[in-house]
Amino acid sequence: MSKQSLFSLRAIMLSGFSMAIIGAVTFLANDLATASSSAAKDSLVKDSLVKEVPKKVIPESSKDTKTSQKLWAMVCEEDKEKKRKNCFASQDHSTNEGKLALRFSFGYMDSERKPFIITLLPLGINLPSGVVVKIDESKLIPLVLQHCTPDGCLGAVQLSSTQTDELFKAKEVSVIMLPSGATQPISFNVNMEGFVKEVKLLP
Repeated sequence: MSKQSLFSLRAIMLSGFSMAIIGAVTFLANDLATASSSAAKDSLVKDSLVKEVPKKVIPESSKDTKTSQKLWAMVCEEDKEKKRKNCFASQDHSTNEGKLALRFSFGYMDSERKPFIITLLPLGINLPSGVVVKIDESKLIPLVLQHCTPDGCLGAVQLSSTQTDELFKAKEVSVIMLPSGATQPISFNVNMEGFVKEVKLLP
């Protein structure tokens, strides 16, 4: 994947995921703060996802960081009505069989450039338990779970300026979730190598 690669969001995202991002902008921009607070209270984030030591999941796509493969790609979607593009720095994690296990994306929404984390999560997770993004050793950010399709579940959160700065400086970022029927959460590690460089290329 070349340094200047720019992929259509419809081509790189799974069917329906790009429209979910664009269609969710209004909800995310207006109601996410309230929804995040509610999700944090109603979930088991402070119980099963924090007290238990998550099992580390290292997808095939991120095991060898010394290869020439680029870890982050820029994905964009044209908003013709508002005459602008929404672009994200995105990283895919795949299973041994080559299926998408997790997609982690960061980008700016609308003209105010509000920073968002948007994730496509695997099916089969315990939705009431919630999902969190963990930045380094102590920063936990609950995701707001939007909906699920046959391709996966969409989770997103608007970041504060402090959280954005912490993400940019992070050495280790994990997405932690509880599989349905399991008692121990699992943790997908997001490789942050090249992240800031890719974000700086976002229009």
